[in-house]
Amino acid sequence: MKFNQELCEVGARIQARRRELNMTASELAVQIDVTPATISNIENGQVATKINILIAIAKVLKVSLDYFQPKELDQYSPVTKEMTELSLILKSKPPLEQKIIMKGFSGMVRAE
Repeated sequence: MKFNQELCEVGARIQARRRELNMTASELAVQIDVTPATISNIENGQVATKINILIAIAKVLKVSLDYFQPKELDQYSPVTKEMTELSLILKSKPPLEQKIIMKGFSGMVRAE
């Protein structure tokens, strides 16, 4: 198989996020109903994954699909890395706290 930089970058991002969550490849595989070998092949950039599997991975890893895009496409994304990180932090908060934070943030943004 020919080396594909984009597949390697996607795989590296999946692996990095999985490790951030202290999740093994086997645990991820079970949650999305694929084999651990499939996760290994994806993370090592050996295969392009189907969109339904990528969506399932994104849900389990609690990231948006644009998290997996190659870095050279970041400049075209309306969502910055910082916005994605803030979104992850916000999602980790209880619903009431999310609402309070969003109300305060909305007030700051509209005040400008």
